[in-house]
Amino acid sequence: MKSQLGALAFVAIASSQEQNPTNSLHKEKRIPLSLRLPNPRPRDDPIVCPCADTTLCEVVSHKPDREIFGFDTFAQWNEGKGYDFDTITTIAWGEGGGDLICTAHANNVRVIASTNPPRTGNQDDIDSYIQATILSMKQNFYDGITFDWEDAVEGLDDPVNAIYVDVIDQTNKALKAVNPNYQTSVCAAWSPLGIDGRFYDYKSLATATDYLYVMCYDTRSQIFYQCVASANAPITVCQKGIQDFLELGIPASKLILGIPWYGYRYECVNEDAALDNPHCELAQVPFRGVNCSDACGSQQSYSGAQAIIRDGDNGTSTKGPVWRDPYLNVQFFNYIMHNDENQTMYQTWIDDVVSLSEIYKWVKEMNLGGTGPYTWSYLDSTGPGEQQALDMWEALKLAI
Repeated sequence: MKSQLGALAFVAIASSQEQNPTNSLHKEKRIPLSLRLPNPRPRDDPIVCPCADTTLCEVVSHKPDREIFGFDTFAQWNEGKGYDFDTITTIAWGEGGGDLICTAHANNVRVIASTNPPRTGNQDDIDSYIQATILSMKQNFYDGITFDWEDAVEGLDDPVNAIYVDVIDQTNKALKAVNPNYQTSVCAAWSPLGIDGRFYDYKSLATATDYLYVMCYDTRSQIFYQCVASANAPITVCQKGIQDFLELGIPASKLILGIPWYGYRYECVNEDAALDNPHCELAQVPFRGVNCSDACGSQQSYSGAQAIIRDGDNGTSTKGPVWRDPYLNVQFFNYIMHNDENQTMYQTWIDDVVSLSEIYKWVKEMNLGGTGPYTWSYLDSTGPGEQQALDMWEALKLAI
């Protein structure tokens, strides 16, 4: 039962998927339950540091001026190839108990796990969950946890809101009592105004933890206007969302603006779809009561999208012009895969150095608590896209 988690998870498995499998069509970033962190080992098992320098197994105490906080991909860090450890401050969904801990800690970088706490309101469940969480964090040398629950609730007065705040508050206090350097955060929708039915008590959640990681991506999960392809995380939407949080009285220093190192690929269903036609109409795939959503598309990594722009005409696909929306400042393009017998016309919208640089500079201007991507691993740091990856890391420094 989800009220008896008894362990941290490498990634947060949204309970919406457990309760309503149809919602899983909308998000590709969830992974199978089999990849949850195993239950804590028996308490009398020895805890063995994997690092040659055992001081690297201590909880990171360094406090950066601004968090550069992002997610690993499905707990596979690829030995950190291409990771800029001089820039990163926190790796969420990172693999504990191994080489990543040693490398990250040697660079004062935190590695934190993700967890989905019980929402039963039963104190025995909460106590059991907290005990298991603390033990698992010690055994795997984690530096903190991030809470990622994304179910819809029945409005601001839904009793589950108070239950969710309470279990997080209790967990945060228990962790800080063990080690004040443990970091806690909550993943938040891009705005507190009931996005996808998430009418959470964000002000109380911010009070109960160190940070809110504001996920300014998948902002087209519910499209209330023209059902056409568009940007995943335009700066205007991110700015509006952050302003909404600030108006709740949440300090800017508590807000980490999460940004995507991925875009969306959509199939264009309009009859006049063509490589040189920027207009791309979408099939209507509903999400939480709204008929049009980005559920009709699929996430495409930065490296994957840039490979098509860079190499698309060399045997894998044929692409059209690369446009940049003059208002949203985001690039997009059409292409057809050569191996597709149906000659399906796709349109990809992808943030890049140009669009993200403006967001990073705004984060610094607003003195937010930080920024960082979903995910670190969506760059091609060791292949043909290496220079583009280096440019992305350099742009990220604009937020510091």
